Amino acid sequence: MTTADAPGLPPFAQVLKSREVEDPVNLWVHRPLAYAFCWLIYRTPITPNQVTLLAILLGLSAAACWLVGTPVAMVWGGALLWSSAIMDGADGILARAKNMQSAFGRALDGSADMIVGIATLFACVYHLVDKGAGMTMVVLAAFAFLMTIWQFNFYDFYKELHMRQTRLDRGGESDTPAEAKVRRQSDEVRHGPWYTRVSIAMYADYLDLQDRLIKRTNDAARSLLSGVSRSPESVEIYRQHNRLPMQFWMAVSLAPHSYLFAIFGMFDRLDLYLWLRLCVMPLVMLAALFTQRTGTARTVQEFRSRGWLVV
Repeated sequence: MTTADAPGLPPFAQVLKSREVEDPVNLWVHRPLAYAFCWLIYRTPITPNQVTLLAILLGLSAAACWLVGTPVAMVWGGALLWSSAIMDGADGILARAKNMQSAFGRALDGSADMIVGIATLFACVYHLVDKGAGMTMVVLAAFAFLMTIWQFNFYDFYKELHMRQTRLDRGGESDTPAEAKVRRQSDEVRHGPWYTRVSIAMYADYLDLQDRLIKRTNDAARSLLSGVSRSPESVEIYRQHNRLPMQFWMAVSLAPHSYLFAIFGMFDRLDLYLWLRLCVMPLVMLAALFTQRTGTARTVQEFRSRGWLVV
């Protein structure tokens, strides 16, 4: 779509996070569909937070369908989960298009991912047990869920770091753990509505967990998050050393999880998806961690040698 196709709505390229941090299916399928939805509602009073709530409703409806478990319900569940993933991208596009980005919106978006993820995983396990799977599958599902949480945290951190280091015009989008903690303790949040307090608290806890994971696996990356004097030259150096690990992180991000989960659910083979999460995705994560540590070390060394790392 062009600006002429959607008067008042910024061009598609301007509302993307970054082409370098999103997997191809998300970039060429989910994002265009989300943009088309935003084109339909851009001039209405609908807000980005309302779109986020729609994403939650669709995700919970998907979980409900999988709890029913009939062949038709499984197809509907997959379709609803896929729709929820599209809406999960539409809220951010609409926020950037309407210039309505906010800390609460980011927190609500992160909480939405968690709510939908937990609900659909519970429905997945219930459906498998109802079909005759034993307790072994329940334990494996719990382990797969833990690994998936780690993978999402790693991807979110390195996606944010990549955007901060390569987008001189905009930088990143998320708060640092310290910023989230300060906001959580602010009077505006403490005396705000319950849903604001809950969303900000979940968001702050998520960033705190993320920070602890990075500290234990690649502590040097934390210095790059806010301590670099950026320039076009620093952007190219960062890309050179971190392009490969970013490809691995994209493979274990939320978007591939959502549409693969939806597809396997439609065909009523959620058991195969759990084995994919258990046997393949951890190997991708290990490859990402190894290449990321190497890329970070080289980046830090080169930035320090040029005097760009200021902390």
